[in-house]
Amino acid sequence: LFTPAGETVSIGIGLPTFIRGMAETVKAKIKHFGGIENMHPGDIYVTNDAYTTGSHLNHMTFVVPIFHGADIVGYSACMAHWADIGGTLDGMTKDIFSEGLQVPIVKVWKKGEPNQDVLDIVRMNVRIPERAMGDLNAQVAAVRMGARRFLELIDRYGRDEVLGGIRGIMDHTEAIAREQVRNIPDGVYEAESFMDDDGVDAGKRIRIKVKVTVA
Repeated sequence: LFTPAGETVSIGIGLPTFIRGMAETVKAKIKHFGGIENMHPGDIYVTNDAYTTGSHLNHMTFVVPIFHGADIVGYSACMAHWADIGGTLDGMTKDIFSEGLQVPIVKVWKKGEPNQDVLDIVRMNVRIPERAMGDLNAQVAAVRMGARRFLELIDRYGRDEVLGGIRGIMDHTEAIAREQVRNIPDGVYEAESFMDDDGVDAGKRIRIKVKVTVA
């Protein structure tokens, strides 16, 4: 679940690698469609753009805007791994086009109706279409359920109370994070690690080094 600005409200336990990618994907979709005037109840957006999601093409991310009346009160999102997205089966790939089907930010559902053109493109580019469509429909069901449950919270407790509670959580978290940073002693902190390789030069380790100055 995400705020109308695309900030993370909650995410599945055990999926820390998805946290950055999902929030940035929600924000990218908001920007792509230009806000509420181009978003409608029943819309569902999808992409697996690696440079947006921060992941590989097998991770499809679905997002639905949650409408309460005429207003978007949040977004429900789901990132999940598909067993097949096309591309090569074995060996190391050296370019994004070998990885499989790239899906830009598109409306896979428009105002409650499936976008058959998008579905047909996906179906033609995977080896087992029935399985891919099953994955797709499962994610559609997931984001719709997320939206439904969020609206149930609003109906039960009130819109101002729910959205105000989320703002309170954000403010409280920011205060704790700032206090923790203030407690770090002044100094220079360095660390380094290595990736196995960059996927092009096999076995050539990539050094990653970070230097943080606290003052």
